[in-house]
Amino acid sequence: MLQIDFNDLPTPAYLVGGWVRDRILKRQGRYLDLDFVLPDKAVETAQKIAKKYKAGFVVLDAERQIARVVFQNGTADFAQQMGSSLEADLGRRDFCMNAIAIECHQLNQNANLANLEENSGNLSELLIDPFDGIGDLTAKRIRMVAPENLAEDPLRILRGYRQAAQLGFVIEDLTRQVLIKLAPKLKLIAAERVRTELGYLLSITNGNQWMKTALCDRILEDWLPSQHLNLERFAKIEGVIASLLEKFPALELFFSNQLAGDRYALVIVKLAALSNSATALESLGLSRVEQRWLVGILRHLPQFTELLQGASATQQYRFFQQTLEFFPAIATLALTSDHDFALIEPWLNRWLNPNDAIAYPIALISGDDLREELGIAPSPKIGELLESVKIAQVEGKISSKQEAIEFVKGMM
Repeated sequence: MLQIDFNDLPTPAYLVGGWVRDRILKRQGRYLDLDFVLPDKAVETAQKIAKKYKAGFVVLDAERQIARVVFQNGTADFAQQMGSSLEADLGRRDFCMNAIAIECHQLNQNANLANLEENSGNLSELLIDPFDGIGDLTAKRIRMVAPENLAEDPLRILRGYRQAAQLGFVIEDLTRQVLIKLAPKLKLIAAERVRTELGYLLSITNGNQWMKTALCDRILEDWLPSQHLNLERFAKIEGVIASLLEKFPALELFFSNQLAGDRYALVIVKLAALSNSATALESLGLSRVEQRWLVGILRHLPQFTELLQGASATQQYRFFQQTLEFFPAIATLALTSDHDFALIEPWLNRWLNPNDAIAYPIALISGDDLREELGIAPSPKIGELLESVKIAQVEGKISSKQEAIEFVKGMM
């Protein structure tokens, strides 16, 4: 548990934003993300906390006086109050449900974060809520504080859709109209921030529905042009993944594979389902690994659907050699195109079986064997011979080292 003794903080010191919102909703994640607002000395206080608890420290915004303390299981951001009062500071936030605060020292004597977690049901009388954020939480509604706040940081436009998915809320009609109107400003945001927010949205269970809503509202038109998207395939991807995980629980390890930063294979599979070509997603600035996956998935998908009509052992072997790293993604996209599961299932069983002789053939001989036993000089020819041995192996013609040696002798 992340521990911060509130007595280490100056008076007043306010907890604000998502953590307060989630306590009211009785939601709690494994990773704590705390936001403190202080009338002054925010950076100095953060530095003091980091030193006391031997935690990481970084200044996020020197001009606005925002610093972060990084603990093992959470972060605490300390920001200088904006405006002449706390209410003025809250009035600059994105949505009313995130503009609720609580003064740390009013909780109880010797209070700390653990006490607050345990007594979160007794917070109502202490909450500072100038924009009726509690009313929005009760109504499960996302409502803006002011249009200019969204325009000030356009990423908040996309964040509104993500938080709707995350909380199971609806976006209030007027707020949604403003989000749509301000959407062109999203092109001013750094690709890294948009990419991260999209990753969050696509990682959420049922996040696809709000992703489709955002696309239909043309929120992401400058990042994901509609003419390059396959919405029909994307509409099916979440259901197909859920069905696959039910039939093959071991695929959870594949979809939860961390590819870059805090983005997982699941996100790339969904982006591949959404796009008609990898070039359509270049503006997001994906990592090399993610780009390689996207290109590979979309390039090999047509070939895979052709092989479903009947593939020899050699054809299967060669296809797996090219796609082994991301093969389940290809199978998943094939299912979204209504290809017969009965034809795809044997391929998935091969991929999931580390002892499968076609997907994971064990090398019977090595280049050293060819040099030592047959006197073959180092050259590209060795690679060609080894590949021929592999093909003979998957076709069931040979099954031992000696048979492999004899096979090469026969070839020569």
